[in-house]
Amino acid sequence: METEEYTVKRLAGWLLLASLLLSLSRPGMAGQGPVEVLQTMTDTLINIVEQDPGVVHDMARLRAIAHEVVLSRVDFDAMSRWVLGKYWRTATPPQRAAFIVEFREMLLGTYLRSVSSHRGQGARYLPLRGDLQKGRTIVHVEVDQPDGPVVHVMFRMRRAGDTWLIYDVAVEGISLVATHRAGFSREIHKSGMDSLIARLHAKNVSRVEEERVAGLEPAGE
Repeated sequence: METEEYTVKRLAGWLLLASLLLSLSRPGMAGQGPVEVLQTMTDTLINIVEQDPGVVHDMARLRAIAHEVVLSRVDFDAMSRWVLGKYWRTATPPQRAAFIVEFREMLLGTYLRSVSSHRGQGARYLPLRGDLQKGRTIVHVEVDQPDGPVVHVMFRMRRAGDTWLIYDVAVEGISLVATHRAGFSREIHKSGMDSLIARLHAKNVSRVEEERVAGLEPAGE
């Protein structure tokens, strides 16, 4: 059985993979439906990797892409509200802002470590169900793995203006938001919001330093 930490890493990888695809999509995606957006994302990433296979191993380039474009395509405000639940309502504005920063960086770090494992996977987007006029939908995707069974992934998306944003992803029915929510809730109940933020910050700083020392990123970043 998977540990909670491993499950979270898998889910985070899928979420940030989706955001990378979205960020690298062609101009003119505004106004497209959520399924069309995801299909365009996949085609675009395949083309980019075919032209420059080394990009998936270049942490500096992936981080630059993510900070400049990718992260704006994931609704981290909505995700943070959901993942903190009742604790979002009692958190102060500075605590909310600090949590969003550290939560986003944590997911980004997990993605940068796992992105290469998503190569060679094909995706089938199932017909969309639901009323898009309500501004929220779930996109179901079947992902082929070279050496494993088909994986069922659900992208929860919402419309912001004429753009669809991702606010959760579930792999085989296991939600990224729900998984983190349980762990964060226990930690906040035991030690408080500031303690959670401090732990996430320390972990993020340590990971970036490890990447720097390992030569995965320029020393001056």
